Amino acid sequence: MITGKINMEILVVGTEDGKSTYEVRRKWKEKGKKALVIELYPTITVENCGKMDVSTMHLLNHAEDFRWSELRIVNLYSTVITGKPRLAELKEDSLPYIEEILEEEDIKSYDIVIAWGNSLVKHQPTINIKMDFLTMLEEKGLSNNAKCISVSGMDKKKNLGTHPLYLGLHYSKDNWCLSQYPVKEVKNTLKKSISQEKNLKKVEKKNTESQKKESMR
Repeated sequence: MITGKINMEILVVGTEDGKSTYEVRRKWKEKGKKALVIELYPTITVENCGKMDVSTMHLLNHAEDFRWSELRIVNLYSTVITGKPRLAELKEDSLPYIEEILEEEDIKSYDIVIAWGNSLVKHQPTINIKMDFLTMLEEKGLSNNAKCISVSGMDKKKNLGTHPLYLGLHYSKDNWCLSQYPVKEVKNTLKKSISQEKNLKKVEKKNTESQKKESMR
């Protein structure tokens, strides 16, 4: 007969009022790979730090696939969401906090996993935040650390930055692996989206001005 035992250290960084969470860190081994996972918004607060959301559960279930010993989850937004998110709720981004992590001495040994999924792909503020984050990775020389989770048979180009909740629902029994995240390529796509949005606003403004002039005749 044998036994197994793991002690997991949990640390949550957030505000006293529970409205914002900046990081959820779980460590269960002294030696091994560390991961910084970038998702969209948090559901855990400092007060309920012992709870585990489903996304984290799936990541921990596959931690051995990546040889991780420590998992640090941060989000593009710091606002804690407990139900279906509304765009009006997503106000404060976590980029200043994330940047502090990206400046830590051992960060180049991390897997920096993009896992914000396909939500809010047309939401301009979110597009801007993604753009700023990817720019930070480039400027700090961390593009090669950027990874995304994939499984065998999954279209990697169509599923860049797949959220662990989706992977857990559809590929929970598969072996998960890390693929290189194409930072430069994704940035170019985001730039096009930002440019299109600006052009659309210019056209809308021009049409509005034309309508005003017509009504004044």
